[in-house]
Amino acid sequence: MKQNNLKSCIRKFTPQKRRAVAEVISSLLLVVITVVGAVILTTFLDESFVSGGLAASGGDNSLKTVKLIAYDTRDNTGLMDGSFKLDNGDPTTDQYLCRDGDLSGCASNLNASPLNGGTEYVVIQLENKSLKSIFLRNVYLDNVGHAWDSTTSDHPIDGSADPGGGDVPRDGMFSIIPVGDTAQSKDNQIMGGQTVNLIVKLDRDNPDIPLSKTIRVQLNIGTNTLSEFLIESGGAR
Repeated sequence: MKQNNLKSCIRKFTPQKRRAVAEVISSLLLVVITVVGAVILTTFLDESFVSGGLAASGGDNSLKTVKLIAYDTRDNTGLMDGSFKLDNGDPTTDQYLCRDGDLSGCASNLNASPLNGGTEYVVIQLENKSLKSIFLRNVYLDNVGHAWDSTTSDHPIDGSADPGGGDVPRDGMFSIIPVGDTAQSKDNQIMGGQTVNLIVKLDRDNPDIPLSKTIRVQLNIGTNTLSEFLIESGGAR
């Protein structure tokens, strides 16, 4: 009788034990799936967003090379920290970053400062997070390209002067100033770990940019994929 009772107990409790084991395994599988999903999502976000700016799609390492630190697109005086003497127009007279002047009434003079009827400026501060140097070939603002201005090579920045003499870039071009320096770079190289300010003078062939409009910034550093950010016209950070 005892042996029969033992067999009866085994038959009685074994299915319950199996169900308990199955529930534990199911719970573990759910935990593993949740962890894997979180890792995949985190990796995607890290590669897709750079310092608050939207990065371009693709798997190129250039997406992690350049970091947006700050920008200044205000229609005002004293862009960035004021030391560059870069002044855009008065926001009480227009609500645009001037390019062709159809809306804002500026850009009447070729390669002139904004206060003398020329196009206005955008300042973008970047960090090269790579250990290697990069060469910035073009800066695109809403698909409009701006090339590096070689006339500014090693010239002190002076936004109070009209472009053309090397003090600031000419219309539709940009210059580079390492943070902490007052002279513009002698070439378009940004060394590894270096933080620089890009001084972009808007072109004359495209419509004015309304304030509070999102500007798509793309940087060509010689890789297959452009580094991409979103900034706001008329804003600063």
